[in-house]
Amino acid sequence: MRLTLITLLLISGFHYSSADAAGIQVGRTRIIYDANKKEIALPLTNNDSELPWLIQAWADTGDGKTRAPFIVTPPLFRLDPLKEQSLRITWTGAPLPEDRESLFYMNVRTIPAVAKDDAAKNVLRLVYKTRLKLFWRPQGIRGTAKESCKNLAFKRLGNTLQVESRGAFHSVFDSLSLGGVRVKNADTLAPFSTLSLPLPSAAKGNTVTWRCITDYGNPSEKYTAILNQG
Repeated sequence: MRLTLITLLLISGFHYSSADAAGIQVGRTRIIYDANKKEIALPLTNNDSELPWLIQAWADTGDGKTRAPFIVTPPLFRLDPLKEQSLRITWTGAPLPEDRESLFYMNVRTIPAVAKDDAAKNVLRLVYKTRLKLFWRPQGIRGTAKESCKNLAFKRLGNTLQVESRGAFHSVFDSLSLGGVRVKNADTLAPFSTLSLPLPSAAKGNTVTWRCITDYGNPSEKYTAILNQG
């Protein structure tokens, strides 16, 4: 889960509102939408003891512009201090691949209120945007997310590590190393696809180790494989 800070208003001599330190807690780090469910819920909690926050939520396809085939309700609402409310996410019925997972992104934008005492001051207000992976999981696809991660295949082509997925689920790396040297920029590998990653000059040997992020947001067990030479 990534947290982006966007400056909404910046005036010289600003003050931070106490709401900025409290904020909205999102109940998950990723969303799994099984196709047999009518809708799923994403709980939000306002941890601020004094001020309400304004919440705006929507889903996109990954480019930050194109809306995903999901209806999010309520799309815009006020969340009062120390209160909880769930977003309801519903698939629109638009056609999606039936033999593999599809990946979308859920966006939650939160805007703090300004206390009455700060209303006449020059205040820096920040919009907090939380972006979560939303996995659409059709019924009847083969295997499991764990098996897709465990069965990844690795090949070295010069200074590049090629990672191949033969499974129907996305593999999101928690870590990836060759010969004990961490391979950077290893993020998400789509089903039935190949990812090429530049290798550090210090990466030697032929043993690859990796972990993936599970459905619960924690690292999986560590997997080990022998590298194929290209």
